[in-house]
Amino acid sequence: MVSITVSKKSLLKKISARVSEEKLYDALHQIKCPVESEQGDEITLETTADRPDLLSSQGVARAVRGFLGIEKGLPLLKIEKSGVKVFVDSPSLKKRPFATGAVVENAKLDENSVKELFQLQEKLDLTHGRRRKRVSIGLYDFDELTPPFYYKAVHPERFTYIPLKSQKKMSLREILGEHPTGLKYAYTLSEFERDLPLLYDSRDEVLALIPIVNNAASAITAATKRIYIDQTGTDLNAMDASLNILCQDFADSGAKIKSVEIVYPDKTVTTPDAAPEEMALNADYANKTLGTALSKKQIADCLQKQRMGVQQGKGRVLNCLIPRYRADFLHPIDLVEEVALGFGYNDFEPKKPSVFTIGRLSGETMQEEDLRDLMAGAGFVEQWTYVLTSAAKHAAGEAVRIKNPVSSDYNAIRSALLPSLFDTLSKNTHEPYPQRVFEVGEVVVKDAKHHLRAVSQKRLACVSTSAQANLSEIASLALRAAKLKGESVSFRKAERAGFIEGRCVALWANGKEIGIAGELHPSALEKMQVQVPVIAFELMV
Repeated sequence: MVSITVSKKSLLKKISARVSEEKLYDALHQIKCPVESEQGDEITLETTADRPDLLSSQGVARAVRGFLGIEKGLPLLKIEKSGVKVFVDSPSLKKRPFATGAVVENAKLDENSVKELFQLQEKLDLTHGRRRKRVSIGLYDFDELTPPFYYKAVHPERFTYIPLKSQKKMSLREILGEHPTGLKYAYTLSEFERDLPLLYDSRDEVLALIPIVNNAASAITAATKRIYIDQTGTDLNAMDASLNILCQDFADSGAKIKSVEIVYPDKTVTTPDAAPEEMALNADYANKTLGTALSKKQIADCLQKQRMGVQQGKGRVLNCLIPRYRADFLHPIDLVEEVALGFGYNDFEPKKPSVFTIGRLSGETMQEEDLRDLMAGAGFVEQWTYVLTSAAKHAAGEAVRIKNPVSSDYNAIRSALLPSLFDTLSKNTHEPYPQRVFEVGEVVVKDAKHHLRAVSQKRLACVSTSAQANLSEIASLALRAAKLKGESVSFRKAERAGFIEGRCVALWANGKEIGIAGELHPSALEKMQVQVPVIAFELMV
């Protein structure tokens, strides 16, 4: 959840003079933006992370006007050409290659609106922009700039400027090492080895060290009439949504929006792109999901109250137009939710449960608890580790890789539990022996026959270290754990990487292998820096 603070008086003014405070609070609750606290004229609203368009009073007012039927359908966003160009040097910006922008004219600002504007920028950077890693936003007094602009990676000592909240000129390197904001967000530039991304104008006046801090010379004030919005990042879809959020907010306040040309070495792109996205919704699908019997016209009205555009399609189909400032639509079920919101959750007729049941633990959970009792009774301590892991801890090609990982430490989904248990042993070599640790958890293994090319499994694994550790000890414990499933289990000779040859067995049940147990090879112990024998098993449960 994300919280914002807005002026109640200003919010009511933006919605309608006819809306009472009581009606406002009820509408806020129903559009998933309830009042968290209130102090004088200031109210704190709490919204979900999937609705970045509700991170400003303009966005909230737009949604409330729709919900109350004051203003329905797609909001108007007229865009003219500004003639401004931004030249992007893609070869030097491989780790942060994209830019977007817009010009705002006739901005109507005062001290309160400037405060809310900076709050919106900060919240978008933090949530939607993933702490400026995916998207970062810059706002500048356009009258202090001389286009065209240049976005390029430059030497850290080539440019100097006075950053916001500072009184002295600083080089880019000094900003990262001394300025509070530079110290806070320096991690976003960790992949830039030498040169740093900079946005500057035709007079070599710096707009900002991207994505760290702006130049104080072009800071926004209540007297600013023309604003330049710049965005840089790694995700064009996310950048498109946040730029449209800002532009729509300014347009709603009466400002004029003008486009900017982003010039790459191989193409030129005009931003913002405000054309709505299209998605079809079958009225029968919506009614079946919600348990309603709404007509196409009623469903269209619900969607229009949620600020969607609606066109009649063939048969029971509605062609929905989704505003570009909404970044939370992936599937028609998202449109069904908008129908429910537009209808009003408070207007659904409550229905008593038709089946009487008594809550209890599932059979799977009860089996897990039995396994935990068994292992605890055998003297083992349970650990819980992340499902996400590093692919380097597993055999090559074994783990399911994540396409866009946050870091190399969490770039895959674990395919086995033992690597995390081995990691625990290697980090506890300073502790006395014996050490006995187990884990019950989920793994994901590759399966070419499955439609997802991977399946999840629940497994039990354990490791034990002591001078007397041997195969008989761990095999008997593995057999006891496997028999809790009520299956006939047998041992077969096996060879596995990391285990001593001849001191490793596989557990079989119903004609398939369900686990492995054995003594670890000395080379594996050396890698973990463990000086005593280690035995381990892992099996499907």
